Amino acid sequence: MIITLTLEKINIQKDDYRCIFSAETLEKLFSSGYKRRRTITYKLYINNRELQLECPMLKHPQNNNIVLWPASKLPYRTHPVYVHLYAVALYLSSNMSMRSVAAKVKKHFGLASFSHSTLCRSLQKLKDIVPELSLIAENNSVDEPPPCTLVTRNNWDPVRQEQYGRLLYILAPILNKSQTTDYSSLLNYRYFNRTMKFLL
Repeated sequence: MIITLTLEKINIQKDDYRCIFSAETLEKLFSSGYKRRRTITYKLYINNRELQLECPMLKHPQNNNIVLWPASKLPYRTHPVYVHLYAVALYLSSNMSMRSVAAKVKKHFGLASFSHSTLCRSLQKLKDIVPELSLIAENNSVDEPPPCTLVTRNNWDPVRQEQYGRLLYILAPILNKSQTTDYSSLLNYRYFNRTMKFLL
């Protein structure tokens, strides 16, 4: 199965979340020889509810199945990408512990669970891909990042401080409530299209 990320919106007005595609987008797929085959369903936790995200599946003329996957969804993760990125940005820009950040993220997004160990793994993964993210973030079409200052920890060496500073600069727009979802999805979308890998 081939996964193709899309920036199309997810329908969040109903209990059944669906990738919503414009008629124009679907028409382009049909005219290119792709035919809608069926849908595939994934679990997603939002606002303290387990939801079923229904994604369209297309059939390529060479008989490969293609899932049109929203850029806000991560594989094998039940929380949207913006939850993970928001947690990392909040940790880097505050003096809170990872446990405190995890608790605040749970409350902020209405989640039943979000672990400090998840935050730790997300931070490590993002730190390792800062050079690629820096290239992607150069072309951002969002407003200026909110003023964020890296809050350093005593156990960080100068190299780690520099990496985390660059990472916070990239993730800072996520702390702006009006940009959290769209910016994180765009970052995941651009990273996927550049590397064929998900951010996390």
